[in-house]
Amino acid sequence: MRIARLWYKIRGKEVPYYADYPLWLIIWKPIRKWLNVVVIPNIVSTRLRVALYRLIGFRIGKNAFIGMKCYLDDVDPALTTIEDNAVISYGTYFAVHGLDQEHTPIHIKAHAYLGMRCTVISGKKGITIGRNAVIGAGSLVNASVPDNAVAVGCPIRITGTRENPPPDEDADGPDKKQR
Repeated sequence: MRIARLWYKIRGKEVPYYADYPLWLIIWKPIRKWLNVVVIPNIVSTRLRVALYRLIGFRIGKNAFIGMKCYLDDVDPALTTIEDNAVISYGTYFAVHGLDQEHTPIHIKAHAYLGMRCTVISGKKGITIGRNAVIGAGSLVNASVPDNAVAVGCPIRITGTRENPPPDEDADGPDKKQR
């Protein structure tokens, strides 16, 4: 956007980082923010809510559930990955950026469960919540959680492991034929 760059130079002000963005991106970002913060979290239909999160760039697997009133950080939606059959309960917050850090990924593996009102912050290295992991309601996830772990608290601490995690459907596929 040469016009924006020229405008700031004429006014004698520092040229902002977004002066080099294409026009469509400058228009799209506030629309995406409005959809992500105002519209999508208030949609009653889970399928429509998840479809719209995918539309604005989040990577969400099959049969994933994202409850109402969740906030998925839209600074860089491609950094948030939610695998198949993961459950993100009501009012959970995700942050992929913060003070003095780059944008880092959040990866929720298959069959993970996050209780309501969790806060997941990716920190300087990113966060992975393992396959079949359970995060207690109201927890602050500021470190990665291994597969089959149960974690609670603010900040989280591992309190145990899941006794009977769901079967591993990914190995042979969900439609196993009897032989």
